[in-house]
Amino acid sequence: MNEIILLQRFCSEYDVPVSFIEALSEYELIQLDNNQGIPVEQINTIEKMIRLHYDLDINFEGLQAVHNLLNQIDELQEEVRRLNNRLDFYNQFNLLSDEE
Repeated sequence: MNEIILLQRFCSEYDVPVSFIEALSEYELIQLDNNQGIPVEQINTIEKMIRLHYDLDINFEGLQAVHNLLNQIDELQEEVRRLNNRLDFYNQFNLLSDEE
């Protein structure tokens, strides 16, 4: 079930202009649904973009660069986690072999 928050309501609650959210969508930082709603799972991303833009005065091109870098970090962290799991598995196997 994909929950949606109406764009107007979100902007009112967060005190940001609709044009800001539309610009995030134009820069492909978020995706709006066809009825100008915001999928709930994108709220965290939008909150980050709001803080970066308004608190640190980062323009949309900068937001795009930061967003891409954060995604790369997430992917690398996931890869490190997978590799650590594999390493743990092989270490466990090697330890069992040594005991025999």
